[in-house]
Amino acid sequence: MTREPRPAPFRVPDRLFAELAAGGGSTETVAFLERGERARRLLLLRTLLDRLAPLPTPLTPVADAWEVFKAAAGRAPEAVDGLLLAPTTGGWIAHMLRRVHGTATGPPLWAEAGRLNVLAVTAALHAGAETELTVPLADGGLHLPGLGLLRLPDAPPGPTVARATATRTGELTLTGPPDHGPRPSVTCHPRTAPAKTPPTSPPAGPDIADGAARACPPDPSTGTGGSRGLSGVGPPGATPDGPEDPGGLRVAGSSVPPPVEGGGPGTTPAARPTGPSPAGPDGPQASSRTRPTTPASTTEGSPTGTTPSASGTTPSASGAASRAFGTAPSVSGTTSPAFGTAPSVSGTAPPVSGAASSVSEATSPGIGTASSATATTPPATETDPWLPLRTLAHPTPAGPVAIPLDDLDPYRDLDDPVPPARLDAEEAAEWQRVFDDAVAILAASGTAQGPGRLDPALIRAVVPYGRTAATPPAAPTVAVSASSGDSFGAMLISRPGSPLALAETLVHEFQHSKLAALLHLFPLLDDDRAERYYAPWRADPRHLTGLLHGAYAFTGVAGFWRDRLAEPAHAEAAAYHFALRRLQSRLVARTLLSSARLTAPGRRLVTGLARTLDGWLREPVDPAALSRARTAAALHRTQWRLRNVAAAPAGPDGTLRFRPDRGFWPDTRTHAFATRPAVPRTPDEHLAAGDPATALDGYAKDLARDPVDPHARSGWIVARALLDPGHGTRHALARPELLRPAGP
Repeated sequence: MTREPRPAPFRVPDRLFAELAAGGGSTETVAFLERGERARRLLLLRTLLDRLAPLPTPLTPVADAWEVFKAAAGRAPEAVDGLLLAPTTGGWIAHMLRRVHGTATGPPLWAEAGRLNVLAVTAALHAGAETELTVPLADGGLHLPGLGLLRLPDAPPGPTVARATATRTGELTLTGPPDHGPRPSVTCHPRTAPAKTPPTSPPAGPDIADGAARACPPDPSTGTGGSRGLSGVGPPGATPDGPEDPGGLRVAGSSVPPPVEGGGPGTTPAARPTGPSPAGPDGPQASSRTRPTTPASTTEGSPTGTTPSASGTTPSASGAASRAFGTAPSVSGTTSPAFGTAPSVSGTAPPVSGAASSVSEATSPGIGTASSATATTPPATETDPWLPLRTLAHPTPAGPVAIPLDDLDPYRDLDDPVPPARLDAEEAAEWQRVFDDAVAILAASGTAQGPGRLDPALIRAVVPYGRTAATPPAAPTVAVSASSGDSFGAMLISRPGSPLALAETLVHEFQHSKLAALLHLFPLLDDDRAERYYAPWRADPRHLTGLLHGAYAFTGVAGFWRDRLAEPAHAEAAAYHFALRRLQSRLVARTLLSSARLTAPGRRLVTGLARTLDGWLREPVDPAALSRARTAAALHRTQWRLRNVAAAPAGPDGTLRFRPDRGFWPDTRTHAFATRPAVPRTPDEHLAAGDPATALDGYAKDLARDPVDPHARSGWIVARALLDPGHGTRHALARPELLRPAGP
């Protein structure tokens, strides 16, 4: 009798876990996390495929699309692996699992399930394989993951269907169903574009006519489709200009050059008018969903799972994911990167709320990306059928890296699907400018790995949020940033005007990605999800998983500012932020260690963070900056308690009782205290300037007008404690909700 193979489970080497526990993580450590993410992704995908198989659909059946995907993986495993593990693919899988379990809504289910068909077509383009599949359109558009948006002329709004035909040269033809005339059709050789493109006139060419359209701008040097500055899709080893370029583009997060555009010697027209095509299927029509979606900051991960591999509670995932690429199920996990022997993970798939997408060391998400920020391809306009995904260029010693600047993909938002929010050319160029300067700031720390340091090439995608135009000028700070365990390495960010603020945010959000991936491998804590803990960076009470995420992210932020202490341009702000974040993060680490809810790996992780922070707390910092940081920390905690905690005894188990009227409140002090006011006017400014007596008088006047104002009350309590640091004031700082300050 033959015995089933027993693949080796994931085991984190001690030195890699030690790096993560210290708050850092080398490229090797991140690559290990990505391998775990790949295995988990396959588990979730297998579960989803099982649920979608019986779904009635006007599209090519799921099983057929999956066969196309697998065949493409056999021809170009690295590129297709990258497509499988792209952040938007993770977002789609997570959203679809929520839909089939009835916890999310959206367009008709068949239309969203058809994303698998689109992934299969995109994989075939990268592999240089011929295929023809029926795919879903949203408002006439086909979103090709990692490449861009192809729009069918004269298509009706809402979800419809079209026929997608891929050729060996990486060319795609999209044909609509028959209507009352020639079938609409568009042909394109998909490719991305750099975010910063020199101004140039749009290419001359035919508009939509006779049911056909030009989809890609012509190469300015040849008059034919494509651009020498861009990577497209096609079989490995061939480009329109000759043999494979040995200095090929290295895609974000990968050291492996992706397949470059195909077509053999000479050039291939990127778009051409086409005549009527064979009959395609008719599809249902419905109004498109245009509901705006707010970003979901789902960086809290999921505490469930088993060591040493991803596990949890999603039904039907146990063992089945190992069949995702045609192999028999296995339950012990493997790190094999081959699609024919897909890894499996012991136990059942983790909850989708903490899912993460990533790329193993042999993958390349963002395939078909721009290789240079100075490419001369004319920019696409809103009337062009082809809208390329823009990329942020990042030069590295190993070659340029292109990081997707994703304003198109419906699953970029880290939550429910959203429509495109196309940046104008000036705003895209501003992103590249601020990103370049942020990268320069990160590079100033050197190449050594450690907490607060980040190789930008590890970023999988940047998703712009909140603005599509360069005017009015952006605020210097980041108003919104978010990340999700479903989309490893992707970060949603509202562009700041300050490169320093962007650099800090990149570090912050990537810390969340690392911890989410670790939570998928180990249960780090036993979290009942009760929101009862103080987080120094939040207005609301948090649960333990959120508390752990915050401590991990802000330890990285503290390390970022520590590296800025020696930079004259940033020294004052760096001293303040370093002093503040090390203090706050250590407070949260103490809360976690005393909670008695950490597992053995979790305790080891938090103990490592505490060790890093304790070392930093012993490092000298400018006394004025240290004083402002301590004051700002006390103000935040005091105001948090006044706004959230009821003035009543704690419960029998010591848990806090919360106010029923608590809600969001803006933290206006943390950033305001970063520098000493030159001419203080308000009580807060006097306190930041080191004059608590004048501040106390000002707060007393404010309280005379509004005795219950939490902002003034917290200021009064902290200012009085600075003037009289005795037992009574210490008690007021500990339980400020019990004290009402006297009038002036």
